[in-house]
Amino acid sequence: MLRALLGPTRARTLAATAAGCTTTEIARWANVSTASASYHASILRNAGLIRTQRRGAAVRHTITALGAALLVGGSDETECLSQENEDSAARTAR
Repeated sequence: MLRALLGPTRARTLAATAAGCTTTEIARWANVSTASASYHASILRNAGLIRTQRRGAAVRHTITALGAALLVGGSDETECLSQENEDSAARTAR
């Protein structure tokens, strides 16, 4: 459900912010460029699903209560996304 609603990259971006992360960390997690991660984070921020806080040059993203509720509602999808990310990382490492 989560992936169908948000798309795979935004679903991964939302899942990454559950632990709090920088734009660079989102990019690694979602297997996209930093610019793409920033774009997807801005969409999620405008939807009220994440918060963004700048600390010097770093930008840290955290999930909101609304984003967490959406993530929990799509928990089966989150597990699938986690597996896809591991598979992608394994392919990249080869």
